[in-house]
Amino acid sequence: MIHDIVVDSNGNGPSIVPHWRVCVGGGRTAEALRGQFQRHLEMLQHDMPFSYLRMHGVFHEDMMVYRESEGRPVFNWQYVDMAYDHWLSIGIRPFVELGFMPYDLASGDDTVFWWRGNITPPRDWARWELLVERFVDHVIERYGLEEVRRWYFEVWNEPNLEVFWKNADFPTYLELYERTARVIRDVDSGLRVGGPASSGAGEAAGQPPWGRAFLLECRQRNIPIDFFSTHPYPTIHTVDLAGQGDMTWDGQDRLGVDLRGVEDLLAETEFSTLERHYTEWSSSPSPRDPAHDTAFMAPFIVRNNWLARGHADSLAFWAVSDIFEESRLGDGPFHGGFGLVNAQSLKKAAYHGYWFLSRLGSQELVSGECFAATRREDGTLAILVWNYHHYRGDCSPALVARGRQPAERDTGEVYELFEPGDAEHFRLRVSGVSGPVRVRTTRLDREHGSVYDAWVAMGAPSHIRPSDLEVLRTLMEPEERVECVAARDGSLEYSVAVEPHGVTLLEVSCERQRPALAPQFAPEADSVRVG
Repeated sequence: MIHDIVVDSNGNGPSIVPHWRVCVGGGRTAEALRGQFQRHLEMLQHDMPFSYLRMHGVFHEDMMVYRESEGRPVFNWQYVDMAYDHWLSIGIRPFVELGFMPYDLASGDDTVFWWRGNITPPRDWARWELLVERFVDHVIERYGLEEVRRWYFEVWNEPNLEVFWKNADFPTYLELYERTARVIRDVDSGLRVGGPASSGAGEAAGQPPWGRAFLLECRQRNIPIDFFSTHPYPTIHTVDLAGQGDMTWDGQDRLGVDLRGVEDLLAETEFSTLERHYTEWSSSPSPRDPAHDTAFMAPFIVRNNWLARGHADSLAFWAVSDIFEESRLGDGPFHGGFGLVNAQSLKKAAYHGYWFLSRLGSQELVSGECFAATRREDGTLAILVWNYHHYRGDCSPALVARGRQPAERDTGEVYELFEPGDAEHFRLRVSGVSGPVRVRTTRLDREHGSVYDAWVAMGAPSHIRPSDLEVLRTLMEPEERVECVAARDGSLEYSVAVEPHGVTLLEVSCERQRPALAPQFAPEADSVRVG
């Protein structure tokens, strides 16, 4: 198929608010103390900086924030300080998720994940409130009130799921939220708090579980709320703790349905001005989804984020790194993990998807289902084109790969999950330009910059030798080239083909033709007086 993209280099369009750069997720907070994870986060902040990082378990036992000695609470913020100091030093702020329950404060022994995050309510509400108060007081003392007022405080994670909140008990979660929100606001009225961070499909199309009940209770009881959060994973089955990748897709426009559903819900409950933060999102909530490693993820990320513009204040990809242990560390370098980066610091196609988005300009000129033409502040045109192929209707991400080790799969087998297709062809015409035009092309597809495909071509080794790792580092980057193209009659014409699961960035730098100025007439000579 041929797509025509016609751009007026002197044209104007709406400003772009890049919600995709606001927040990213990152596993549990203790993992952020590891040097390799920190290097992965630094890679992101160097190449495509995010504003906020959200991680689980700031109150989990391995952070050692709370214990009781002789019946009295003891607080310890040293590991919290180490994590937050590093984040802030590289320009990323905490999007604080408050949980799990410290063991000495828990009302039961129910836990989740191998690292046993406690999912029970506090046995003593007053001591939970004291923990929250002391935590907020501490970060304000350390980082300053004006800084912490720019953070977000989210109460718990996915409490509508029994695996994350005992019995998925809504009344008890509401009590947790209300007590926590009031404590935070009592510390300072300018701090931002929200929830319920629910996950999955709700009763009404596109409306998240607990959303309506939660908002109505906040309205009726005047409970503080500054943002609404939920996790719009585009699958019917909402959680996969067994790590089987057993997900079923619920339509190509699932994200759009969910975002519009939240907008309708907020309007119906008289919260239409509330910030909308989607604090987890990916192609699926499985830590063993083979699609997560493939080239598919780059156009998936670009397409969905572009089409979601204007409908979200943040859409946080889950997660930064494959140093991620909810289902233990994956058994091979490419195991279907969530990360933008694998454990060996290799950039996956998903990483490049966000890099492509970060190169867009601040002004939208023209766009379509598979392209976006923008202009940067310096006048450079940044144009993204992509070739997205959705899952086959009869496939789930586990259908092909279930029960097989990565070395037993080949690239073609995993890509059978997706609808087949051909290259898409794009014809670009830019008017209002003159002189030689510099066109920089950055291309990612299965043959260019997809490190998963390069690894499979290497034989899909379960252990990558250091020398082979260096080879993969050279192959994990998209192909780049620069051309000088002559403009003719004030117009540039340029064509590019994009292979399935591919994304291409065109950066067009040129002299723009300025509209001719109206002639300026000097006064008649005899009318000029001097002195």
